[in-house]
Amino acid sequence: MAEVQTSTAIVPATEGYAIKIRELSPSGKAEELSVPVPVNVNAHQLDLMLEAAVLKRTTWRQFEFPTILHACIYARRMGLDITAGDVYMAEEGRLSTTAGAKIRHAMSTGRIKGYEVEITKGAEIEIPWETSKSKGVYKGPNYHAKVTVQVVGWDRPVVYETDLSEWFVGRNPNWRTRPTYMLRRNALSKAVEEVAPLGVEADEAPPVTQP
Repeated sequence: MAEVQTSTAIVPATEGYAIKIRELSPSGKAEELSVPVPVNVNAHQLDLMLEAAVLKRTTWRQFEFPTILHACIYARRMGLDITAGDVYMAEEGRLSTTAGAKIRHAMSTGRIKGYEVEITKGAEIEIPWETSKSKGVYKGPNYHAKVTVQVVGWDRPVVYETDLSEWFVGRNPNWRTRPTYMLRRNALSKAVEEVAPLGVEADEAPPVTQP
């Protein structure tokens, strides 16, 4: 993804304050935007532009403003909370939804009667991983997850099985320190999504940002 040079600041406005955003695109074109910040803000009715501007100053700072605005619109249409982290941008520039959000969505539909997640140990494996600051090798069991979901009105349950090696993302420290928890959470989200789909997977979605 091409780097976007950005500066943001909170400046006085006619009434209250405004978040001023100045972006210099890879082509060298400068764009400025000022989003007013009202004195009284209801978090449940947060203005779309203001939400995107706040994200620009915080967790989504490396993305262009139109990309953030697109993500905010997507999150609202799907009933997700982007400020709580339900939606994030995958490395390949595609919007993705967290496992927790998918599970909450499925459970809220009332279609899930119950579920069971069984984690068993597999053969010992080694998976190299690397971040911008460190690298290493995961050494441990190739845990196997079997998820059984009982669905209202269905004669047979949904059964989903997968291995740690299919999901392991070493760049994320949670996968290195809590592999069974992460495998359980992601396997469960994948299973319940077959009952109550929510959006699309990151690898299935069209790219939002330019490479």
